[in-house]
Amino acid sequence: MLVKKIRKDSLTIGFALFATFFGAGNLIFPPALGLQSGNSWFSAILGLLLSGILIPVVGIIVISYTGGSTRKLTKPIGENFYKWFILAITLFLTFVAIPRTGAVATEMGIQAIFPKVPRVISIIAFFIITYYFANDKSNVVDKIGNILTPILLIILLLIVFKGILTPIATPIKTPLKNSFATAFIGGYQTGDLLASFMIASIFLSDIARRGYISDKERNKVTINAGIIAILGLLIVYGGLLYIGATGSSLFSAETERVELLLGLVDKILGRVGIVGLAISVTLACLTTSIGLTSSVSDYFNELFDNKISYETLVKIICIFGIFIGLLGVEKIVAITNPVFIVLYPVSIVILLLGLFHKFIPNQGSYKGAVFATLIISIIEALSSIGVKSTLFDNIIFLIPFSKQGFGWILPAIIGFIGGTFMFKEQFEISKIKEKHTEKTEV
Repeated sequence: MLVKKIRKDSLTIGFALFATFFGAGNLIFPPALGLQSGNSWFSAILGLLLSGILIPVVGIIVISYTGGSTRKLTKPIGENFYKWFILAITLFLTFVAIPRTGAVATEMGIQAIFPKVPRVISIIAFFIITYYFANDKSNVVDKIGNILTPILLIILLLIVFKGILTPIATPIKTPLKNSFATAFIGGYQTGDLLASFMIASIFLSDIARRGYISDKERNKVTINAGIIAILGLLIVYGGLLYIGATGSSLFSAETERVELLLGLVDKILGRVGIVGLAISVTLACLTTSIGLTSSVSDYFNELFDNKISYETLVKIICIFGIFIGLLGVEKIVAITNPVFIVLYPVSIVILLLGLFHKFIPNQGSYKGAVFATLIISIIEALSSIGVKSTLFDNIIFLIPFSKQGFGWILPAIIGFIGGTFMFKEQFEISKIKEKHTEKTEV
């Protein structure tokens, strides 16, 4: 009986996790990466699999294994770090990610089917629906997993399997030299790893609500749901990327992402496909908007010590979503790249430290790795928006893998080693104090 319940709950939670991660950007980026990669599409899938699928989903699992909360995961770095790090992610989700879902749903979804509907009406309707689903925190996962995800998945699988079984053309060789690295960095744009630090609380709380109280039971359900989410994302991402690769001989490398996606679907399924895609985009945006709105509201509710109710915060975030969403996709997306350059490498390092937390020597290892990564990431982000420094540029240029977008790896390793030795004496003193306390108590 318990096994059957675990399977059923894992399926619902896994579908909801898939749908929450699978936002609008995730529809747009894989075909573009496939177009760039051409006949090197398999390497691109591996890169996207790692950064856009495995790392975000494993993030939820690691948070479960390190105590069930992001606060516990980041505790070795420092309490103040947790506050600022999560606040940065939350503000990004509130003012960029959530409004972007409404803007994309309008431009690629609702207006593709009903072109005469005014933008303002479309976005208001979108966030009214978001409010309806996110308002009842206890049923968010069930509503996403049991109602919205199956509809979204059926439409996407139809497009993907049709594009794979009857490809529109053969992938060709493209000028891209490293499709793996390009796709790995491209996976940042999904923002899913950042979202995982926020949505973990919603999903893990839902697992506990279903009666899985012990760490062992919670971890088992989390892993099962994670596997379901990974398989779903891999099929859809991989399929969309391959479809983009098949269009490498038909579309220019300069084709805009939205135009490319619409063009590919039109060649695969015609006008029916365009309508199906519009529905998929709207549902993908909606599921992501619901999950993020619920998570952000939950965070602010805790931050303000319940002085502002969860329901009120959902309303406020939806109102922000309407006003910012009216700016349009391009203006919203323009500010995301430097944010990803700063937050994504830091998030990856935190996740890796959490994954191997049992083998980390001391807190200095955490601090050194994370802050070294943060410094390099800030320099690279400033450079990406035109803030130049000859000294910093020369330093970045000398760091291995910086040209490929992985300039943070060596500083993270050096910071880890340096922090370990810097805090070694302090760590040993704390251990001596602990032993002395234990003897005194005895």
